[in-house]
Amino acid sequence: MLATGASAGLAAVAGCLSSGHSFSTLETDPDSWRLSRYDLQNTGHNADATVPDEPVERWRVELDSPGRDVGGLAVSEDVVVAGSEAETSQSLVALERDDGSGRWEDEDADVAAIALGDDTVYTTAEDGDVAAYDIETGERDWETAGESGSTSHGVWLHLDGETLYRGDDGRLTAYDADSGEERWRLSGYGASAIDGDRLLRGNAGLTAYESPTESVRFDDGEPEPRWEASGEGHGTFPVVWEDRVFVGARYWSLDDDSARLQAHRLDDGELEWEREFPGAYVTSPVIVGNRAIFHVGRGGWDDNTDEPSVLMAVDREGTIGWELETEWERPILAAAGETLLVGGDADDTGLVAIDPTDGERRWERGLQGDSVQVASASALAPVDGELFVGTGHSHVVAYG
Repeated sequence: MLATGASAGLAAVAGCLSSGHSFSTLETDPDSWRLSRYDLQNTGHNADATVPDEPVERWRVELDSPGRDVGGLAVSEDVVVAGSEAETSQSLVALERDDGSGRWEDEDADVAAIALGDDTVYTTAEDGDVAAYDIETGERDWETAGESGSTSHGVWLHLDGETLYRGDDGRLTAYDADSGEERWRLSGYGASAIDGDRLLRGNAGLTAYESPTESVRFDDGEPEPRWEASGEGHGTFPVVWEDRVFVGARYWSLDDDSARLQAHRLDDGELEWEREFPGAYVTSPVIVGNRAIFHVGRGGWDDNTDEPSVLMAVDREGTIGWELETEWERPILAAAGETLLVGGDADDTGLVAIDPTDGERRWERGLQGDSVQVASASALAPVDGELFVGTGHSHVVAYG
């Protein structure tokens, strides 16, 4: 069962946490989308940006990667960077933001996630490799061969300016952003969030670490966490909202296939509340104003319930504000200003804008191009006045 308490503890570690390392910050602005969930807290909300009321397609680029998801998408003031799996002709491309023309590409890249620094593009692959590119020229500044691990629950890439954090199912590894040198490594599920001087790692089981304040090295073990909340099953990456940390969790057993959205206290990890959804998948929430908005998806080969999929908004205490029945199973969510954006599955409308205050649909757009009849969204990056979408058929689409 999931624990309702938290306690400090130790876990196995490879490498060490170097003297003086601290968790830093990443400056966000409305005109860029540098991480997969916008900020280090994973809120997914570009709060000061606006979304067009009636967006029109400005340009579309079809990568030479037929049938591949655009798995990484990031936007700076003048460039859009998109990536996909290896063994395709265009695995990593930099496109001019104003017209979609190509700036540079790397056919040998293998991209599962992207993070943008001021002058550098960082990528990671499912096999653990990490690389850094000059954002202007595409020259590879450094690359590091990482350890291959399970990535069934995705690959995570965070950047706090000085340090690059790469996570998968088996570990969280920190690299020096300038040189690629490994700084430290923690075993266990590696999805993370950073809030001030605190790093949150995990999903159903969640651990909080604080920046070291003394000159120490941990050569034989990992530093003691501030707190640790145990749990069973697998889940989603953590999302920090003020004094709460949200995670989604799902059991995989004959007795219990339910999913839960959980809210832990940030200061000590205590479980404040949870909502249970039988036979479902729960996404990590997007934080918009005073609401956490998430999707409860049902369907697929293991569906054993007649309940519909729903998009749901709750407040900090878990009280439901609104629900919207959907046909989606596992959509992706992002927000800009006062608009929630949902990238749907291939069998439903590809892109939907929703009022986060009441769940009303504002507009819908299909993502099909001339060469694709059915398309799903695989990545969203809303910036001020524009929206960039990666699709499941290797298209990058710009709306304005």
